[in-house]
Amino acid sequence: MNAHRPAWYPEFLDAVSAHLAAEEDNPILTAWTIGHEILRCQTSPGWSSRTILRLSADLKARFPTRKGLSPRNLRYMRAFAQAWPHKAFAQGPLAQLPWHHHLLLIQKLDDLNLRLRYARLSLENNWTHTTLKSQINAHPHHHKPTRRPGATRLP
Repeated sequence: MNAHRPAWYPEFLDAVSAHLAAEEDNPILTAWTIGHEILRCQTSPGWSSRTILRLSADLKARFPTRKGLSPRNLRYMRAFAQAWPHKAFAQGPLAQLPWHHHLLLIQKLDDLNLRLRYARLSLENNWTHTTLKSQINAHPHHHKPTRRPGATRLP
């Protein structure tokens, strides 16, 4: 983790840390904002697959009691921001969906309109995670293409 850090990394770390420190009543918006920061920086020179590992370690050092800062969760935040491309999706009614509902939606559905449809139905009908999964599975033509075993599920 002590490898050379790109010049932009300290500012990136500070921005992500500021979002965590300022989190108020909307953890979904915080996750989206952090994911958006990751998406913004991943095209920067010096970004590598180890950057998420470094970010996770640095955030855990700054927020030792905070949960959800693993490399896996940071990748989920990136996928979340990519799946819901506008900040408005992380605000308003969609912010009421639990995090695991969002993960299911982005893992199972490629199409933004289908994700929105299932998100709205879940909210309107107060679906549990299990019910949402059953509803999506009842319509296999809506699913993402099947991946080969061992393939990563996140972009």
